[in-house]
Amino acid sequence: MKSPLITMTAVTGKPSREEIKRYLKSLKDNGIEQVMIYPRSGCEIEYLSEEWFHTVGNFIKSAEEYQMYIWLYDEFNWPSGQAGGRVTAIEDYRLKAIITKGADIGKILHKSQYKDSLFGEAYFPDLLSEEAVDYFIKCTHEAYYKRFKPYFGTVIKGMFTDEPSIGYTCDEQSIAYYKGMEEDYKAYCGRDFSEDLHHGHEDFYKDVYAVVGNRFKQAFHGKIRAWCDDHNILMTGHMMEDENPFAGTKHGGNVLKNLSTYAVPGMDDIWTDFEGNTQISLMSTVEFAAGENGAMVELFALGPIDMTYAKKRCMIYLTSCFKIDHYFLGVSHMDMRGNMKITDYFHNVASDQPDFAGMKLLGDDALEAALYAKKDFTPDVYVKYPTEIAAKQIQKKWDAKPYFDLLNEMNRNQIQWKYTDTDACGDIPVIDFTDDLAYILKNQTYTKTEDVIQNIPHTIRATDKDGNLPEGLFVRTFTDGTIMVLNLYGASGEYIVSGKTVTLYQHGVYASDKPVAVAESVSEKDIADVFSVSYQQDNMCRLMYISEQTTAKIFSETDIKVRFAVRNGVDAKLCDEPIVTNSETEGVLSDGFKTLYGVSENVTIKSGETAVSAFDDVTYLPSVFVLGDFSARYENGEICSVYLKERKNIYEIGEKFTDFGGVEFTAEVTVPENAKGIMLEGTDLYQTVSIDGKLCDERIAPPYIFEIEKAYCGKKVCLTITQYSTLGPIFDDVGYYNQNSPTVKWVGMPIPTGTSFGFEKIRWVF
Repeated sequence: MKSPLITMTAVTGKPSREEIKRYLKSLKDNGIEQVMIYPRSGCEIEYLSEEWFHTVGNFIKSAEEYQMYIWLYDEFNWPSGQAGGRVTAIEDYRLKAIITKGADIGKILHKSQYKDSLFGEAYFPDLLSEEAVDYFIKCTHEAYYKRFKPYFGTVIKGMFTDEPSIGYTCDEQSIAYYKGMEEDYKAYCGRDFSEDLHHGHEDFYKDVYAVVGNRFKQAFHGKIRAWCDDHNILMTGHMMEDENPFAGTKHGGNVLKNLSTYAVPGMDDIWTDFEGNTQISLMSTVEFAAGENGAMVELFALGPIDMTYAKKRCMIYLTSCFKIDHYFLGVSHMDMRGNMKITDYFHNVASDQPDFAGMKLLGDDALEAALYAKKDFTPDVYVKYPTEIAAKQIQKKWDAKPYFDLLNEMNRNQIQWKYTDTDACGDIPVIDFTDDLAYILKNQTYTKTEDVIQNIPHTIRATDKDGNLPEGLFVRTFTDGTIMVLNLYGASGEYIVSGKTVTLYQHGVYASDKPVAVAESVSEKDIADVFSVSYQQDNMCRLMYISEQTTAKIFSETDIKVRFAVRNGVDAKLCDEPIVTNSETEGVLSDGFKTLYGVSENVTIKSGETAVSAFDDVTYLPSVFVLGDFSARYENGEICSVYLKERKNIYEIGEKFTDFGGVEFTAEVTVPENAKGIMLEGTDLYQTVSIDGKLCDERIAPPYIFEIEKAYCGKKVCLTITQYSTLGPIFDDVGYYNQNSPTVKWVGMPIPTGTSFGFEKIRWVF
């Protein structure tokens, strides 16, 4: 079975066959066996040109050589349906709307122009037009099939459609429109469309969105699914704003019905926000639609760049509780030039990450999570998906808080629930809603969530040590009796799960049918008090230029040798003298950066203050990096400054320090008789344990218990702990940059929090 981790690979620049092979091999070597080819900002090949298809062919043939799978993406950037502008270039194929209020009521808008900070000024495709969708399929799906027919259903597993929508041009005065809508409306409800529109029939919006939703399913989702079935691949992807029934209805009509059309229905959870109030609603939507092919989730794209493996692992297991077994990882940049176009958020699943080797272990967890996704669970209660209520209020300033409050309180109270689109669910009760989102259960209406909770029979499976209901846990009981408990944002510590004491670390995962790594006994003293420290690569840190600022400062305690990496096209100066760079970056910069920067020879920075000038700084593609054997500390103010000093070479237990890359902690120790392993506490990085240069064990999340061979017992050995950072440290204080740079328009991700090397305890395990 292939690992269910699938990279969303941003094809940037003009990658050669050799570059593609090297990239795919780096993925395969680190446990990733499936790739989605993602035409995205930063691609310098004309989309759907012969050069584009030649590049796709290089991916497919290389994947076949490495026994990997390929998934195709049906658009350039998003949303799907425009074929990179080919569909919307035809005026009749642009999304239309009809005005439903005011003096122009009944007027049909054909131009459908839309403008915002993300898309700019753009047209959107008419996905209610069968002719427009046929043309989209001809431009994309058929073009791929014509060239790569032998690979469909073998190397090519599926086609991903991303956020198709009928709501981009709709506001509080209009709804989506298609030719023939009046006749379909009449057939659906028996009333006259124009009369209901002009006289404001109370059921107009409910009925018209039922009609529009059916049309969307027929004209777009149904056509795409039929084409994929006929060509032996899976249709996958997700809809627009499907985490919220109100926004989802506007963008997709009947969300549950349309999503159920997908062979592998999916969701967009790129936020990775455990405390967000819409997350479980979104997963439950996918759980409703999941079929024999499972379901998918798009993860991590909004970051942050330094997200721990523990959090990624917890997110994958959480989605598996909702039948999700395909994990699309966003975004894997072939190089970083896409950050010039999409500047405000960044996450990277590629070998540029120093801790990338940890993906092998995350892949092992994903394989296990996919097995849990095959399990079912019996709900304590069903929740009627509020499609009709959302449609009725589609043009109102609705407040969905009561709706999400109920769902989140049920999760907190460990009530298992599923969505339904019917009132009849056997012996299991159904929660419905009034138009103003009061709760209806067993013919009783409630306005307070606690009153509904009290009337749903359910079992509390997990408590804190005092028997109280804890915050931040998610609990799922499967029909086979397995209990999964996830610590989404609760405190680390001991919990009671069905009478058993369980330790759950931050973002920890517990499953009752899985052995838990525990230390039977642990030594009272640390293995050693002091370690020598060495570094696998030079430190790398950006110089920051905010707004109109063109000068940054370096402060150094002593004379120190550094190199500068300067982005191509930037004129950088050191003390008013140009920084001279060359293109010899191999072995100096990672693959994602090396073709975009030139690197100087070694330069001696004198002790004291040094000014470096540059311009055109970008959040995640800085103008200037400083590289060298130094430790860095930042101070950001009117002029952003970095302070350099010698790196730490001796480490005492309990210290924490910042750096970049791989840091090795080494000590000579005598392994006690009967020692089975080593336990680290107070760390959250990917790390390995080696003895006498031989790898013993590796971990990506707590508990950090590393097994050692019995042959080492009673011997004096060289013990090495190696910890790895993400790319996060090289970008400095991104939060400060976002707050002070006028070029940052939208920040959708958590801010990086920094990487701390070191640990609080290191003990023998017996």
